[in-house]
Amino acid sequence: MGVIDLTPFSGDHCESTALVNMLRNRGIDLGEPMVFGLGQGLSFLYWHAKQMPAPFLAGRVKPDQLMRNAARALGLDLREQRTTSRTKAESSLVEALDDGDVVGLKLDRYHLDYAQEDHHFAAHYVACVGYEDDRFVVVETSSLGIQSTSRQSMAEARAAKGPMSSRNLSFVIRSGGYDPTTLAEACRASIRATAREFLRPPIANLGFKGIAKTSAVMRKGWGRLEDPGRVLGLVGTSMEEGGTGGGLFRTLWARFLEEAHGLTGIAAYERGATEYHRVSERWTAVANLLREADDSTAHAALDEAAAIVGELATEEQKAMAELEEASR
Repeated sequence: MGVIDLTPFSGDHCESTALVNMLRNRGIDLGEPMVFGLGQGLSFLYWHAKQMPAPFLAGRVKPDQLMRNAARALGLDLREQRTTSRTKAESSLVEALDDGDVVGLKLDRYHLDYAQEDHHFAAHYVACVGYEDDRFVVVETSSLGIQSTSRQSMAEARAAKGPMSSRNLSFVIRSGGYDPTTLAEACRASIRATAREFLRPPIANLGFKGIAKTSAVMRKGWGRLEDPGRVLGLVGTSMEEGGTGGGLFRTLWARFLEEAHGLTGIAAYERGATEYHRVSERWTAVANLLREADDSTAHAALDEAAAIVGELATEEQKAMAELEEASR
């Protein structure tokens, strides 16, 4: 078996990149912003457990849901497989590749041959497109493109444990089911669902409430972090460079809204795109404040960043409310 004949796509975010390649293999040519939007990808989560080295700000829906939401929106049959057996996981992967499937894999890239990470993250995704001799070929995001890795390293990566892990989880899209004439309505439904979740979060760590909470804890607690310059640098880099597409995923969302406006003609989507491009720039400004801080400037940087984040909570709440109203 060689590599599946596919024009590979390497995007900003790992899960949407994997899904774009899976869709292309089925003759469905949708861009990453559209896939991200149909997957109800935009969200917000503030998370800081005691054992974590730094607070974590997530700007996207929780792992696995983007693929599931997008497949449902497109009327596609998304098959998931999960097993505790490494042997079964590999044999199922090889069988799917032999059948011509591009397979979405969830794993910890730390274990792969080409990885240079010094930390574990068990909610990374790749599109596996073939195997050659003793190596699997995968499509990564834009910083890495097409890579190959040994069977042993792939087995370790897929079986990894840790936060957000799903041992040996794989995704395959079956043929048929997609009707391009339903795309405009799928955009409306996805925007409505995304806005609803963002505006009515079940806990205060999520949605616009989570953004407001982040502003408050920045002022009260982050200044007491050990080695604040290093920690703030980690947070800021993750926000801007951790596969977010810039602006904590807000740029991807803005580009989706532009495409949704083109399909639906709904003026609120064009206004929303303009607003979210602006919001994205403000999140980038927050990330840069954190990345540029050192121990001596951390408190001042946090005060400035917290003020912006507090304003963003209100701004995003207003923008999402308008999007929800326009999508009814």
